[in-house]
Amino acid sequence: MQEETLRQSIARNLTFYRKLAGHTQAELAEQLNYSDKSVSKWERGEGVPDIYVLQQIAELYHITVNDLISTQEPQPPVKKPRLLILLLSLGLVWLAATVLFFALMLLCPTLPGKWLCFLYAVPVSGIILTVFTCLWWSLWKRCLSVAVIIWGLAVCIHLTVPLPGTFLIYVVAAVVQVIFILWFVLLHRQRKFKAHQGQ
Repeated sequence: MQEETLRQSIARNLTFYRKLAGHTQAELAEQLNYSDKSVSKWERGEGVPDIYVLQQIAELYHITVNDLISTQEPQPPVKKPRLLILLLSLGLVWLAATVLFFALMLLCPTLPGKWLCFLYAVPVSGIILTVFTCLWWSLWKRCLSVAVIIWGLAVCIHLTVPLPGTFLIYVVAAVVQVIFILWFVLLHRQRKFKAHQGQ
């Protein structure tokens, strides 16, 4: 395959898959930690992304690198039902909490606080959310899912440990939340810096 043909194939295929996903050049550039000028250059066939970036694009659009360099007309990929997978995973967490609650009702009917099974399902759900947001979604959604873990654990500890001053766990949670927010801001700035360097 000649270099010009390869450049034009990548340009056509990249444009097709980006538009199919509903992304702008700027949105794709942000996902790749590049500038929108770089994406524009690739889509005009004036340059090609390196193999690592091609792999990132392929993973982002659920295609193969071969789909990006193919001379054949691009075809829409089969999309994974991400939201459905997430909801099914969360449903399993809540099913487990319900089964545990039911078992405790049958086996230990006098045990107080059986309802806490449902409360503990909140931070576990936050962990599931965090895993899927790391795989599929943006940084700010990841930040929200980590907040569910932090505050869910704080409420669980406060309501489970009957000691005076346990309410101070919320101060600890607030400090941890601020640290995570600062960490996500740092990650966002690093991405912007890398994108700026890629220009």
